[in-house]
Amino acid sequence: MTRVSSYGQQQVMLNSLLTNQSNLFEDQKQVASGKVHDTYKDFTGEVSTLLGSKNILNRTVSYIGAATHVKRNLDVNDLQLTNLIGKAEDIRHAVLETIAQDKTFVLMDTVEEAFSSMIASLNTDIGGVHIFSGGRTDVKPIVGNNLSDLVAAASASDMFQNDQRKAVAKIGQNTNLEYSLLADGVAGNIFAAIKNIGDFDSGTPILGDITPAQLAFLESQLVVLDSAIEDLRIVNSENGMRYGRADDLLTEHEDRETFMLNFISDIEDVNMAEAITRVNNDQIALDVSYKLTGELSRMSLLNFI
Repeated sequence: MTRVSSYGQQQVMLNSLLTNQSNLFEDQKQVASGKVHDTYKDFTGEVSTLLGSKNILNRTVSYIGAATHVKRNLDVNDLQLTNLIGKAEDIRHAVLETIAQDKTFVLMDTVEEAFSSMIASLNTDIGGVHIFSGGRTDVKPIVGNNLSDLVAAASASDMFQNDQRKAVAKIGQNTNLEYSLLADGVAGNIFAAIKNIGDFDSGTPILGDITPAQLAFLESQLVVLDSAIEDLRIVNSENGMRYGRADDLLTEHEDRETFMLNFISDIEDVNMAEAITRVNNDQIALDVSYKLTGELSRMSLLNFI
C-alpha cells in the first residue's frame, strides 16, 4: 500500500506558495519604484560606491548651475560691451566726417545719443541686480543720464558709483572664475574722451563750419578715442575668453553628469524588461501554487481506495 502524508505535502506546498507570494511582491515593488532596493543597507558591498557616486553627481550638478549662471552674465557683458564699442566707433566716425568736411551738423547729436546709449548699457540689470556695479548691485553704476551731466561733473570718474568688488564663482573643483565687470573699469577712458569733446563744445560750440582751433582739437581727440576704443575691445576679448573657459567646463560637467547618472542607474535602477518578465513568471508560479494547494487540501485517503 502507498502511504500518503497529507500534512507533509501541505507544508511543502504552503511554503512554496509563500515563497512565490514574496517573490511576486518584491518584483512588483521593483517595477513600481524602478529601484532594485528601498534602502542603502540592501546594496551590501556597493553602498560606498553608490554614496560616493552620488556625492560626485551632486557636486557636478552644483558646478553646472554655477557655470550656467556665469555664462549668462558673461553673455550679457558681451552684449553691452558690443554696444559700447559700436557707440564709441559712431563718435569716432562722426569726428572723422567733421574733420574731412570742415563742417558739422550732427557731431554733437551723435555724441549725445551715443553717450546716453552707453549709460543705458552700463546701467543694465538682471532681475534688479546691476551687473556693472560690483558689490553695490542695488544701485545703478552711473549717476547721470546724459551728456550735460557729464559736462557738469568735475571729472568723468564722478559719473561712476560702483565699488571695486568683482563677482567670482566656483565652477570647478579647482576653478574660481571672475565674471563681473566694473563700470569705471570698462568705460572710464571712453567717458573721459567724451567729456573732452563735451567740455570743448560747451565753450566753443562745434556746429556748422569749424574753425582751425576746433579742427586741431578734433584731430587731437582721434588718438584719445582710438585708445579708449582699443581698451573696450581688450575688455570684450577678455570677457570672451572667460566665456570660452566657462563653456568648456560646462560641457565637461554635463558629460560627467551623464556618465554618473548612468553609473548610478546601473547600480540602483531596475531593468524594467527583466523585472516585468519576472513579475509575469512569479504570477504564473503563484497561480500554480494556489491551484496545487487547493487540490491537495481536497485530497483524502478515499482518493486512493
